[in-house]
Amino acid sequence: MTLPLPTSFALTLRGYDREQVDEHLAETQEELRLLTLDRDAALAEAETLTRRLEAARTENDRLRARLDRLAATPADPAAVGDRVRRMLELARAEADTIVANARRRADAILEQATAAERRVAVRLRAIDDYLARAEHLLAEEAEPAVRAKHLTAA
Repeated sequence: MTLPLPTSFALTLRGYDREQVDEHLAETQEELRLLTLDRDAALAEAETLTRRLEAARTENDRLRARLDRLAATPADPAAVGDRVRRMLELARAEADTIVANARRRADAILEQATAAERRVAVRLRAIDDYLARAEHLLAEEAEPAVRAKHLTAA
């Protein structure tokens, strides 16, 4: 997003140095262009992180549903022999470990994505504030030259 600024200013008796004004405006427009690119990159990163967060949440929901389904119909160890009972105990212990690890991983991913989302939001606010200040300064700097141009044209 660039501001529609004049590319040159009319010369007046006590006007501005044209080269100095043009150079300053070119530098300011380039800085504004770079900030806009940085903001766009931050927005793209935020979208990517949002998609990753949503994927982690979906995976977490899928694992929770699977756990609920498995836990809802447990085999009764008393109804089976000793060997099968031991196998079921080991399987339950392993399943509990897998579920605990999956929950820890999902929580860690969620924390990372949330922290990254916060960092990107802070960066976006800072960039937006900076862009607003830059636009305001450009408008203030261009205003006397535009008035001078209108006065000489009149």
